[in-house]
Amino acid sequence: MNARKLEARENRLNRVKAQVEAHKKVLKERGLDEKVIQKNSMMRHLLAEARKVKRSIESLQWEPPKIEQVEKPAKEEKPVKEGKPAKEGKPAKEADQPKAPKTPKEKKPKKEEKPKKEEEAPPA
Repeated sequence: MNARKLEARENRLNRVKAQVEAHKKVLKERGLDEKVIQKNSMMRHLLAEARKVKRSIESLQWEPPKIEQVEKPAKEEKPVKEGKPAKEGKPAKEADQPKAPKTPKEKKPKKEEKPKKEEEAPPA
């Protein structure tokens, strides 16, 4: 079955719907009420299959929206006030001053290991 063709998906949906109706008819002949029919495992399986096929049909029919390229107007530069010069950017603070070398951290003394206890064999 070609999953990419809408016709094949619609045929599958029709077959599943026919199976649902046939199984529902059989269950009604047995004397089951609607609540029991809805809880029937085969009915639930068939209805899930129908939902799955419907989603695949919808995905095949879906077309991505067409997006038109909109030209953005060029940004106009703001006029510079006469009394102030234009800002070019602030100099970095670290660039003006050299860094001082870091002092090494004090290391903690290592914990002393406890002497291992000799294993005693249980009396035989």
